[in-house]
Amino acid sequence: MSGTTSKSGMRSKKDSTPGSNDEKKRLQNTQSWYAVKNSSILPHMYGLLEQNYQDLYEKTPCMLRSTTVDGIIFTCNEFYAKKLGYQKNEVIGSSIFDHTAEKSIQKLLDGIEHWKTSENISDVEIWLKRKDGSTFPILLHGTNLFDKNKKLIGKTSVLVDMTEIYKAREMLDSNQGQIKTQLVELEKSNVLLMKTERKYRDMYENSPDLLHTMDLEGMILDCNNSYCIYLGYTKKEVIGKHIFDFVAIQSIAECENSFQVWKSTGSVSNTKTWFKRKDNSEFLGLTNTINRYDINGELIGSDTTMRDITDLYEIKKTVEDNERKLKQQNEALKIAYDHLLETEQKYRTLYEKSPDLLRTIDLAGNIIDCNDAYCTSLGYSREEIVGKPMFVHVAERSVRDLKDAMLEWDQTGSIKNREIWLERKTGGIFPTLLLSTNLYDINGNLIGQIGALRDMTVMHDAQKEIEEHKTKRLSAIGELSARIAHDLRNPLSVVHNTLEIIRIQNPDFEKSNQPKFDRIERAIKRMTHQIDEVMEYVVPNPLKLQQHVSLLGVVNSSVSNVVTKNTEIHVPQNDIHIECDPEKLEIVFTNLLLNATQAMNNQGSIYLRIKDCQIDNVNKSFVTIEIEDTGPGIPKNLLNKIFDPLFTTRQIGTGLGLVSCKNIIEKHGGHIDIKTEIGKGTTFIINIPK
Repeated sequence: MSGTTSKSGMRSKKDSTPGSNDEKKRLQNTQSWYAVKNSSILPHMYGLLEQNYQDLYEKTPCMLRSTTVDGIIFTCNEFYAKKLGYQKNEVIGSSIFDHTAEKSIQKLLDGIEHWKTSENISDVEIWLKRKDGSTFPILLHGTNLFDKNKKLIGKTSVLVDMTEIYKAREMLDSNQGQIKTQLVELEKSNVLLMKTERKYRDMYENSPDLLHTMDLEGMILDCNNSYCIYLGYTKKEVIGKHIFDFVAIQSIAECENSFQVWKSTGSVSNTKTWFKRKDNSEFLGLTNTINRYDINGELIGSDTTMRDITDLYEIKKTVEDNERKLKQQNEALKIAYDHLLETEQKYRTLYEKSPDLLRTIDLAGNIIDCNDAYCTSLGYSREEIVGKPMFVHVAERSVRDLKDAMLEWDQTGSIKNREIWLERKTGGIFPTLLLSTNLYDINGNLIGQIGALRDMTVMHDAQKEIEEHKTKRLSAIGELSARIAHDLRNPLSVVHNTLEIIRIQNPDFEKSNQPKFDRIERAIKRMTHQIDEVMEYVVPNPLKLQQHVSLLGVVNSSVSNVVTKNTEIHVPQNDIHIECDPEKLEIVFTNLLLNATQAMNNQGSIYLRIKDCQIDNVNKSFVTIEIEDTGPGIPKNLLNKIFDPLFTTRQIGTGLGLVSCKNIIEKHGGHIDIKTEIGKGTTFIINIPK
């Protein structure tokens, strides 16, 4: 409690706020005390305590205080004053709030308000404050005081020191996190402990403590109701008996020794003794003795307080058992820890000596560990690698692939066979095959992943050699195809020109044979388109870039090249201007639109979209063109083949259309991706730098 407190319960100016509720309460208490002090009520209050209870009130080893309805102490016993570190005259006249810890003042105020309105006194645990500022817990109970007109004028309170109980609770709490299985038993013990304390509520005839008065020979002269009830006797059966008549056989010798010590020294306190009841059941009691003297100061006997500490004894045993079990568990944990170290060393060796490049990352994508192979292959020291983002060592060409791989990990918890190109410290790049698995902590929480990157340089070189061989073959085929395509153009032009001449010279003949003319014209267009595809792939022409080209204009030109019988093509309304080769882009869009209509068998919808796009970790602005159809989708086993030369799923087609589209987009510095779902359709996504 900060600041100082006067005897009236008012706090000093430096730690009180004028007008606050607490300050008003304490001001009322101060005024009430001076009103009581200057009136005749104090003698009246003292008169209420019958003379035959004065000695018990003063000598009982429990804290007692009597207060007015406003909380002013008008009497207390010596035990109360000494417990708080005061002289008795320092306590009389002070407010109960002077002895209350700051954290319990509001609780005590609420209790007083409830008592004033209901005249019911309930047990309440609060903290008291000693003269030296230290605090300790107590259990507060009391009995009402009424005047001759039965008007409530105060109460006498019993304050039971709860320090030992709190220590027992703290001992239990200290083991709570370590021995969870004992928690229920400890809680039960705590409940029993509280029940035991509640037995000592009335410090008169119904005092919560077991009180008896004995003479110098150990004969019981008097006892309270709690003593009789607890031992199972009537008061007549107890008075006149020797104290040893109620002591269990195992404590007789110790009790006799304690009795002789008391007679010779006049002091015995906190003695543990086993007592027996009338039904021969036993309990462990804690006894404290307060001497009784005659008017000449001669020792004539004692008042003894007994408390049943069986529950505390059981708690102590439980704690000891818990400590023993904890020691056993610690030994078992040590053995398990040794095994864990051995296992960890094995896996650490496997991790370090693996020929694959291993790295461990946290959830933020930062590298927290790696093996020797990873360091050696990249040319960095471990200190240069740990703590860096995983993208630092990824070649630019694989940044997007790694991002897709991380998305796959988020969704499935693993990454399987992803080709990722890494970049060495010297600047060289090499291919790896990435696999990963999740990393968990001891509680099963995901904390990162362990990635294994297998160096695929040898396999990639072999594949490159195969591709070069394949390219040579395709080149030879391409040269042949180019000659054939060139040779076909002339007769195809003759057929087309002849058809036009027939139309001009014989208009009636054309009208009567219109379906045949249309079929011939479609065949000519198809052959021309296929020859153009072959020539574009075999003899690609350089881009003829133009600035500020309208993408919407290119899209509309492409749509006009496609026959749409039962197909709806939705063209975007917005437009973006870029630098590009419009003729080449028209070839790309036309090819993709033709593929979409053929995939849907000319029945469905095609959606074209144009929008701005910013790709992460790439310092360029892109424009995205999406061509989405509502067709059957592309099977997963065909996705990796659709950009292969000569691959086609149609009976009529060269298998070079998508290859040409890919080449054209890549020449523009962009890339083309596919998103497809069986039964729902396919979307081609084209990203081109602005």
